[in-house]
Amino acid sequence: MAYYLAPIANGLGDLIVSLPALQALIATGEPTFLIMRSPRQEWAELITGLAGGIRECDFDANTLTENDTYFNLRAHPLQADYIWGSKEFETKYPGFRINDVLKGVCKDYGIHADFDNLTPLHFSQRDGLKNKIVFVPGSGGIVKCWPAKQWLELASRLSKQGHQVVVVGKPEQSEIVGQLVDSELDYVETPTFRDAIDVISSAACVVAVDTGLMHLAVNQGVPTIGLFRYNIMFSRDYRHVRTLVARMCDAACVEQEYSEVPNKMLEYAGEVVSYEYWGTWRCAVADEQERCMTSISPEVVHNSVLDLIRELV
Repeated sequence: MAYYLAPIANGLGDLIVSLPALQALIATGEPTFLIMRSPRQEWAELITGLAGGIRECDFDANTLTENDTYFNLRAHPLQADYIWGSKEFETKYPGFRINDVLKGVCKDYGIHADFDNLTPLHFSQRDGLKNKIVFVPGSGGIVKCWPAKQWLELASRLSKQGHQVVVVGKPEQSEIVGQLVDSELDYVETPTFRDAIDVISSAACVVAVDTGLMHLAVNQGVPTIGLFRYNIMFSRDYRHVRTLVARMCDAACVEQEYSEVPNKMLEYAGEVVSYEYWGTWRCAVADEQERCMTSISPEVVHNSVLDLIRELV
């Protein structure tokens, strides 16, 4: 007998928010395998107790025995029937967030997952980061990013309060990360996900846009400020988390967002994932200062960081 689980979607954050379901299966003592939907999820060896990982393009559920169970979180109606955050979804499931979706899916699948008490991934403390604030400005979707100018203003405000900041991310993949790396802010390289876990978990606080490393910080119990577009579907309510939300997007952006199908099943061409969602479109508003994410002010973020740190000390 063995369990096989495919996360709620194909990103890094999608696997991290699905971890309680995976950890619940591991806790049964039965061999549990992660079905990895994309290269962003190929770090199965870092999940304690996991029997292994299988790339979805190499996985054939028809080869399983009658005693094995395959849990495809993405195949559940809560995921497959609606685009999260759409009017149709909100009408059917008012106020639902990602944890509500996952709790519903797990309940129906008979997975006894605990989404209220998170289990951190193992990490090694990184020297010099214990009292520092980590900035996570990059995302696979540029529409989710906060302007570099505002990151720099936030860093200046925090510096005046005696707080040191460092930037993580991949400048070759994110123009915002690149701009901050080119500034005078300290930069910590995280070439592997193992490095990212160690750095994020060692920080005093994390300020991040809606991206995988933000969800990692939440999972690790690190005080986290999340900067979100109007759609807060992926926000999660925990004592150590604060969610700051931008004003409503321009109508053209909303129309473009929901003209796609972000929750459709993945297709493969050989070993390559052939579908990307966030990388396919950019903000419809030409003037950066008029974009929705700009409406989150550095002052508000600064005050939220200080309040959260004071509350949790």
